[in-house]
Amino acid sequence: MNKFNKLAQAMSLVFLLCCFNNKDMPRAAESMTIEPAMIITREDAKALTGVSFEECITREQPAVGLKLCVYDKDGAFLQLGLTQPQKGEKNTPESIYNSIKDAFKDAAKVEGVGDDNFIAPPGLHIMKDGYYITISLGLMTKDREKLKVAGMKAVQNLDRYTQKK
Repeated sequence: MNKFNKLAQAMSLVFLLCCFNNKDMPRAAESMTIEPAMIITREDAKALTGVSFEECITREQPAVGLKLCVYDKDGAFLQLGLTQPQKGEKNTPESIYNSIKDAFKDAAKVEGVGDDNFIAPPGLHIMKDGYYITISLGLMTKDREKLKVAGMKAVQNLDRYTQKK
């Protein structure tokens, strides 16, 4: 990295630290784009499945603010979808979550994960602080305990980025 890039990075960091006081930091975090691989990291995926994955493959549906992170190796699978608030969009994460939840009125819930959740294809659907998370361990996975552990990890990591503890 050349000296100019290092200087630019240092100046950006100083600017951010000087311009935001502590009460402004949560608002700054809320406006930042969170990548799904920040919510379930490769290390988290290994801890949850026992499989050493490569970096996740990401896909995006910008029209609804959805980003997917897919870990897939030798039949082991973990997918995390993250739909986050977007300025000016009338399809909010909450409205998308609620419309899907309405289609599965008798869906099971997992106690203690997020603000609300339900189990339906492809796995666990979670609403947390205005963010909609989906977690799948493969279509054939019926292990609610694994889904709960993955959901709790995702919510815990999301809280780190949204500063809601």
